[in-house]
Amino acid sequence: MKKLIYLLLCFSAATVLAQNNKKPATIQPPFPKVAVTLGGFSGGDITSDILSRIIDSSLIARDEKGTQYTIVRFRSIYKFKSSYEDSETGIRKTTDDMRINDFSNTGIMTELWRQSIKDNMVKGDQMILDNVIVQLKNGNKIMAPAITFKVIQ
Repeated sequence: MKKLIYLLLCFSAATVLAQNNKKPATIQPPFPKVAVTLGGFSGGDITSDILSRIIDSSLIARDEKGTQYTIVRFRSIYKFKSSYEDSETGIRKTTDDMRINDFSNTGIMTELWRQSIKDNMVKGDQMILDNVIVQLKNGNKIMAPAITFKVIQ
């Protein structure tokens, strides 16, 4: 009987200690839903003429209320087809290729990067803007969703 009482006392003490050691939950404010645009476009199929025009624009990050946020950094991935001559067979082959560049402390790609895309853009190419880091008004940083453009003509 003594053992049973001793076990009940230990269980009760352990329960009280466990309840007292619980940390209060910290409530994080919800982060805003941020969308990114380039020249007013949020991705999708696009003609080479339009992409050539908007590529000189800065990325803009806004929430659902229209509040604009600073772009801390982003990555541009440009996917395209390239061709080469197979050294063994002498046959010309096509392969998928890509160029990637990261941009920091800016919302716009460098002039060299933009001009290279304009000069080489053809139907079927894709430009992906991802890893977009946005600074909120309180200083916190969040990642915004990527946007993808596909050249259709």
